[in-house]
Amino acid sequence: MAAAVLTAIFQGSIAVLIFTRSDDFLVSLKSYVEEHSGVMILKLAGGLCVVMFCLEWVVLTVAFFLKYYAVVEGSGSDFNGGFRKTAKVGSSEEEMGYLPYPSAGALNV
Repeated sequence: MAAAVLTAIFQGSIAVLIFTRSDDFLVSLKSYVEEHSGVMILKLAGGLCVVMFCLEWVVLTVAFFLKYYAVVEGSGSDFNGGFRKTAKVGSSEEEMGYLPYPSAGALNV
């Protein structure tokens, strides 16, 4: 989660740099691309960075609330890390029905 937050912060800072310093960057680059076209390309990349920044924060917020509600709902008298254990672990032979392989008891010779 911390890595995702840092990635989102860096993505946002790159977007801000692209929108504020694209002209200066292209002048110092001495590229074969025209300055107007280069600025347009950088602005499109900056827009993509902004979209990714927003999506990352939406996903992080949803993940936080899902984890929060899992902890709140699972925090009864026996706190088990925030998650309820609802999966059925064991079952009897009657419930399992026909097995396509021999049972463990039949293998003991």
